[in-house]
Amino acid sequence: MAAAVAAGFRRCLAAGVALAIFLAGAPLAAQARDAVRGHVLDAETGVPVSGATVLIRNSPLRATTRADGGFEVASPAEGALTLVVIAQGFRTLELDVEVGRDGNLRIMLQRQLFDVPELIVTASRAHARSGEAPVSVAVMSGEELRSRDIVTLDEALPFAQGVIFNSGQMDIRGATGIARGVGSRVLMLLDGHRVLSGVGASIDFSGLPVLDVEQIEIVKGPHSTLWGTNALGGVVNVITRRPSAEPETIVRGYFGLFDTPTRHSFTEDRLSREGLALQHSRRLGNVGTTLYLGREGSDGFRQNGALNRWRVRFKAVFPADSPNPWDVFVNWSRKDEEEFFTWLSADRPLEVDPTELGDWIRTDDVVFGVTANPIVTPKHRLQLRPHVYHARSQNYFHDNEDFHRSTRVGTDIQWSLFPNRSHALTIGGEGAMTGVSSNFLAPPPDVRDLAVFAQDEIAFSDRVHGSVGLRLDYHKASAAMRDLVLNPKLGLVFAASERLSLRTSFSRGYRSPSVVEQFTSTTQFGFRVIPNPELRGESAWAREVGATLHLSDRAWVDAGFFWSEYTDLIEPTPAPNNIFTFQFRNVAEAMVRGIDAGLHLGVIPSRLDFSTTYTFLDTEDHATGRALPYRSRHNLTATISGWRQLVAIDFRHRSRVQEVLAFPLDDRAAITLVDIRVGTRILGTTVQAKIENLFQTTYVDVQERSPGPSRSFRLTVTPRF
Repeated sequence: MAAAVAAGFRRCLAAGVALAIFLAGAPLAAQARDAVRGHVLDAETGVPVSGATVLIRNSPLRATTRADGGFEVASPAEGALTLVVIAQGFRTLELDVEVGRDGNLRIMLQRQLFDVPELIVTASRAHARSGEAPVSVAVMSGEELRSRDIVTLDEALPFAQGVIFNSGQMDIRGATGIARGVGSRVLMLLDGHRVLSGVGASIDFSGLPVLDVEQIEIVKGPHSTLWGTNALGGVVNVITRRPSAEPETIVRGYFGLFDTPTRHSFTEDRLSREGLALQHSRRLGNVGTTLYLGREGSDGFRQNGALNRWRVRFKAVFPADSPNPWDVFVNWSRKDEEEFFTWLSADRPLEVDPTELGDWIRTDDVVFGVTANPIVTPKHRLQLRPHVYHARSQNYFHDNEDFHRSTRVGTDIQWSLFPNRSHALTIGGEGAMTGVSSNFLAPPPDVRDLAVFAQDEIAFSDRVHGSVGLRLDYHKASAAMRDLVLNPKLGLVFAASERLSLRTSFSRGYRSPSVVEQFTSTTQFGFRVIPNPELRGESAWAREVGATLHLSDRAWVDAGFFWSEYTDLIEPTPAPNNIFTFQFRNVAEAMVRGIDAGLHLGVIPSRLDFSTTYTFLDTEDHATGRALPYRSRHNLTATISGWRQLVAIDFRHRSRVQEVLAFPLDDRAAITLVDIRVGTRILGTTVQAKIENLFQTTYVDVQERSPGPSRSFRLTVTPRF
């Protein structure tokens, strides 16, 4: 039965690809009788607003404003329609217009004091306002990322509502503990393309862009109905900017020092880190291009913690002025990183066992992706996202030289239909093949993933919107069990007023086993790990109710109550009849429930802002009745900033971790960290200074016997010309 279904999937997918390739040879523009034209301006200054998005509601048609604020968007027909105008830093405006009667529009946008989620694409695979999504979404703008003076995205993401980091691994609403890179329960996307490693299905933040990020969207809770495997805890989509219309060059250099506590000092050398990046955007005919080159190095704050990293990124967009262009990108990264597994002793927490000195790993990743829009009409939109992800990893450890190579080739086909003003239907499919070679995977498998999905967004009235979706996933690795999983979703949004939006959803999430979890056969860090080809995928049923409230122009509040039940959670555990040998097994049935909330407050316009997030977690392993490991009940962040983020204090707190997997008798305590940053802009150059861990807190970074970073200082200079 499963084989027949899989064969049917393959035939349907092949037919869809062939059709899309045929249609891609002659892209269709929107056929319209007329167009809506106008200019978008700042209501306070009259200055044109460039880069604003102008949407026609209940249609795939949209436009982006030019440097002079002008836009032209095809209209589906003459008569009345609703424009939605969205721009970062401004309030969203909805405007009713009459096609054929209203001339050149003059649209004035009012500024808002702080960034709040406005336009999102990840929750529904289409452009929509965040208040219309039945699921919780957190958004970080590119401007916020730049003001936070980050080196990689994982330095900023802990300040997003509902997001927690455990020893460098991303967790959304308590779905994830610590997996040490062998299976993320968060799906990471780059411009809608899956960027999890092929063997470990893990996230490498060092390979993701920073300088040209438009915004990051975090969809919280199981969201496998649209995005498939790994979206068990949520989806994170890094959306990059279009290349600039005028030639633009950005140079970013930084230098920092680690301030090692005297009592833990292990070297007389000054420990430092530095980086230099160059990014250039320009038009080449009707093609917008962006090229990024970057190199970073660090001694690390602890022994055997050095890092060297190279990154290259190229992006092309064509036609450059099209509202629905085709995108092509290539990312390459190489990382040489020394490995710190556990401390030498509690008295010497920044040192490793002498036998581990010199252990290091080299990883190379190449990601190629295309986003094509061969058909865009007033009622239809066809989008394709083919991708290739090639990864190489080589251990240079004292006890092993394990390696792996993997190549994932796949495509995503999405057809959006707008039959009338009440429905927006999305149907599509995904298919991917992953080939693996390795000396520690027994046997090195080939992996096939196939899926079909559908979602209907229904407008019951001007105030009530619903969403219903279903996805069928098929996962098969050679010499292992297959998974065939249905993932449904129901959601409802009620706009109680212009300022208050209520939401509720019920959904199922799924994560297939990673190749490492199923097929590892090796010894690492003194532990023997054996394969488990009978390993099944994880799943979760989740419920949520939430609300978003604009208290005033100066205050924004969002909160959600969630409850998830997990089945067949995968954990490393002693193999049957052998307590000294481990394998990954489906061992846990668990519950995670809690509240995540966020507040933005403009205390003094343009002078003083305050934002905070809070996540409360109540977890239980049903087999033991105890809390799940590596979760803190209370997780709090806060940022106080002034003069539009030029001066800021960042605060992070998490309560004591209740349970761990190893060394349960070790002392555990709450973690409280404070950072401070200041900046200025001089003649097109941004200068920033940052102190992390201001009060030199000594702590274990959630994972046992792994110390957190000591205090550090960093200076960053970013000229633009």
